[in-house]
Amino acid sequence: MSSDWTDHGEGTTNPGETGPDAEVASPTVECCIDNLDPDSRQEIEASEASVDIRYCLQRCGRCYKQPFFVVDGEALTGADHATLLETLESGVTHDA
Repeated sequence: MSSDWTDHGEGTTNPGETGPDAEVASPTVECCIDNLDPDSRQEIEASEASVDIRYCLQRCGRCYKQPFFVVDGEALTGADHATLLETLESGVTHDA
């Protein structure tokens, strides 16, 4: 008989819950190279944030309108890329 609950020796943990020794995964962050100006690209490359710069994220309407990153599959928009980097570094990764 199968169960969704697993005993790891320190108590019972549901598979969807995070245990005390679990690592917190950093978000997957992507941006479109066409959405960056040269200064923003330098800021991203110099920052501590791990941002994957790609040729196209297939979000062209948003890309032409304003600066954005895709964080774990969801768009994060801001006034400029410096603001977006600050938002990432502060740990707030989704639009309000």
